Amino acid sequence: MSKRILLPLLLLASFTIWAQDEGLQIPQETQVGQLFMDGNREKLLGNWEKAAAKFKEVLDKSPKNDAAAYELARVYEALKDTDKALTNARYAVEWNPGNPWYKYYLAELYQKLDKDKEAADLYAQLVKADPHNEGYYFKWAYYLVRASQPAEAIKVYDQLEKMIGINEETTRHKQTLYLGMGDYKKAGKEVQDLINRFPKNVEYRHLLATLYDQTGEKAKATATYQEILKLDPEDARAKIALADDSKGVDDLKFLNSLRPVFENPNTEIDTKIKEIIPYVTRLAETNDKSLGNSLLALTSLLATVHPNVAKSHSVLGDVYYHSGQPEKALEAYQRCLELDHNVWAVWEQVLYIYFDKKDYQNLVKTSEEALDLFPNQASAYYFNGLGYNGLHKPNDALSALQQAFVMTAKNPPLRFNVLKETAESHYQLKKYPQAEKSLNEALQLNAKDPAALERMGDVQYQLGKANEALQFWQKAMEYGGKSEVLQRKVLEGKLME
Repeated sequence: MSKRILLPLLLLASFTIWAQDEGLQIPQETQVGQLFMDGNREKLLGNWEKAAAKFKEVLDKSPKNDAAAYELARVYEALKDTDKALTNARYAVEWNPGNPWYKYYLAELYQKLDKDKEAADLYAQLVKADPHNEGYYFKWAYYLVRASQPAEAIKVYDQLEKMIGINEETTRHKQTLYLGMGDYKKAGKEVQDLINRFPKNVEYRHLLATLYDQTGEKAKATATYQEILKLDPEDARAKIALADDSKGVDDLKFLNSLRPVFENPNTEIDTKIKEIIPYVTRLAETNDKSLGNSLLALTSLLATVHPNVAKSHSVLGDVYYHSGQPEKALEAYQRCLELDHNVWAVWEQVLYIYFDKKDYQNLVKTSEEALDLFPNQASAYYFNGLGYNGLHKPNDALSALQQAFVMTAKNPPLRFNVLKETAESHYQLKKYPQAEKSLNEALQLNAKDPAALERMGDVQYQLGKANEALQFWQKAMEYGGKSEVLQRKVLEGKLME
């Protein structure tokens, strides 16, 4: 940054223009220098119009002053006058083409105006002036890609490699560009050249194997993974990739084949979890018992091998939860929170478990602990309200639910639940008109919820509207309400608590 400031000032110091004033010679460079410093002061204060006026005065007294043109361009950019900014930035480059700072800045302006070819041309000039500056090549190629000239960008990387040799960064860029151009053969050759230079680096072989996977060349990918295992017999990613052959055909066999990988403490936990997350998702959707057992074997192993890593207990909790073992899930989630209490998703799962168990005391306690850490989570307030209603403390519940309501304008499903629970609070307080109002709002969001319809029937009955109550109870049954109490309400036409 200091170069940007000092360079223009040094340029000003070279002026030797003189003016006459009543026979007394006054160096004009002093006047220009003062104006320039005044302009910089106004710019630092954010007085953009005043700064522009000062720099224009400099240009009036010192035509082709590149430093003033550069600063004026920056001022006009701040004023959002991009045309004048561009004009003055071009002047700065024209008047002092040897100053790289001016070209950097002009290139940035070109990018903002989608003039990427012009920006690339500037970096071509910079490379010519300083061919050993690697950063110039990468910027030059970057702007060529933005200008939809990937083939030209590849030539730039080739030019750079002649100077610094084949390396991972240039190879990755070239590979990506070849893939984008649909030239998979050349993309593969780039990575193979990298492997030839660094034959013991398994990461480059993984790069090649991934490319083969992406292009559907399964046999080549398999051969590459086998080469990796010759170099590193414990390579987890290669083992997993070779086990993938059973995916979709025999998923349980695939999961069981992962056991040696999961037993290895040196294999990164993220590598392990990445492989099983799709199956955990499927378990949540299907509750498949066999799948759950296979996942439990792996996730229990995960928590044993990585006992002090929070995410190992989190995923174990997920598998227990979706396998119908909430108590064990709760233990795993609580261990996760002991290791890392900043994961909201885990807190939320714990709250769901306490709610499902009707453990309202712990629901209140845990939701309040969660609110200390996550005061912006509307569902934490909702669970807090649920807990207080469960403890028959409707006034405390209303306080939490009102806060949740304010925060759920863009979350209709949660807003519906909040309104339904708010009605429950009013019902406990025997404030039936208020309960009716909340349920009306809730039913506008979900008119087919059997629990809300049943409670609206209860409210109508308490308001002395037995016929309306019966209609709501019947609708509740129509939309899936199956409780014995609801059936008796419909059969007998009266409220059953």
